[in-house]
Amino acid sequence: MEVLSILLKNPYHHCLPHAIPVHMLNNTYQVISFDGSTTVEEFLSTLSTELGCRESAASGFALFSDDPIEKDLEHHIKPDKKLCDVISKWETALREKGSGKFENSRVIRLTYRNRLYFKNSIRTETDKERLLQCYQVNQQVVAGRFPVTRELAAELGALMAQLDMGDYSAANTQHNQPLAHRFYPYRYRAGLSNDELRDVEEKLRSKWVALKGRSSADCVRIYLNCTRKWPFFGATLFQARIKQPDLSMVWLAVSEDGVTVLELASMAVIGRYALSSIGLFGGLQDDLMMLIDAEDAASPVHKMLISLNKPKMAELTHLIADYKNALLRAGGPGTPQMNSLTRNGSHRSVRTKAASSLPHSSPCTLQHAPHGTHGHGTLPSHAGTLSDRNNTLTLSSHDYSHAHHGQPDILKATPDHRADKKRALAHDPGLA
Repeated sequence: MEVLSILLKNPYHHCLPHAIPVHMLNNTYQVISFDGSTTVEEFLSTLSTELGCRESAASGFALFSDDPIEKDLEHHIKPDKKLCDVISKWETALREKGSGKFENSRVIRLTYRNRLYFKNSIRTETDKERLLQCYQVNQQVVAGRFPVTRELAAELGALMAQLDMGDYSAANTQHNQPLAHRFYPYRYRAGLSNDELRDVEEKLRSKWVALKGRSSADCVRIYLNCTRKWPFFGATLFQARIKQPDLSMVWLAVSEDGVTVLELASMAVIGRYALSSIGLFGGLQDDLMMLIDAEDAASPVHKMLISLNKPKMAELTHLIADYKNALLRAGGPGTPQMNSLTRNGSHRSVRTKAASSLPHSSPCTLQHAPHGTHGHGTLPSHAGTLSDRNNTLTLSSHDYSHAHHGQPDILKATPDHRADKKRALAHDPGLA
């Protein structure tokens, strides 16, 4: 990869010896130069500047690589790694687990997308970040990881078509290509007949035509104002099985608020656990274990066992750790750093209560629990020494009906939050 980069690059375009494209979710890419000592953090800083985004610590955007063997699997690249080392390990894995030969037809694919989402940073996000967020949410909608009705899915799909391709034109052959596979949930089109699929396409196209004249900024504002009404906007969802206590397949939504267990079909809340209540967590044999602190020091610590594949287990563990560390840097109480199993500075007297079960309610109308004190717990490590903790967590397991999702008129969207920002700046000249 490094040799090809040097041989093929244009020296008038790049001052550093290597250059590599970084792909965005809106089907664009940015070529960034680097050298042998460039860390991922430095590479991201250059990329953010080129794109017009904030630094990764503020925006929550991160760099991901594809897997050299498994299709549709991505890996988060840690900021302290050297990019050349990452590329070298990727190529080594491709050679050792693949054909055994060097393949110059395949190179590592880097992707830039949001990983950590913080609600209090919305006011300072850039237009580029908002645009990329729309495409990321669209991916979640299409994959069934975002709760929408059929009508709302059609409205959002039409907005994405307008954002992606502009005003509809019958003379443009690209505009007459199928839209559903890009902008409409798979679960709503699976099993449909050809006539039914044609009806879906006509519905999407008619709503797209109705958006004629809407600018990209309008589409982004309307799309985000609508989708941010879901309480778990920005959370990363993992499909997993709770083994202890015994539950069926669920969604685990990981966000700055904590870990929330969602019912698989309706995405209704089953259990909610604040980050401050999650003590030790990490791999235990073939499962992920989380120890949930009780609301008082006299009560036992509860153990939660989660079954999911190893790459997702590692991703979930590091995600919880990074959210806890981010909250610590923001001013929370003492939290151990990476690869620590101690709980220095942890006092149960300030732990936030973690609800073990919550009543069934619609994910679109659920209110956020207020933030408690953050910063307890430890970051990922081996937890084999904790096998003597046999207490189990009790979750609600009664039948759930499908949640009813509201259908807001997204063309009558709420005012852009940037207007609030301008008013705040006008009253507070010291605000950055």
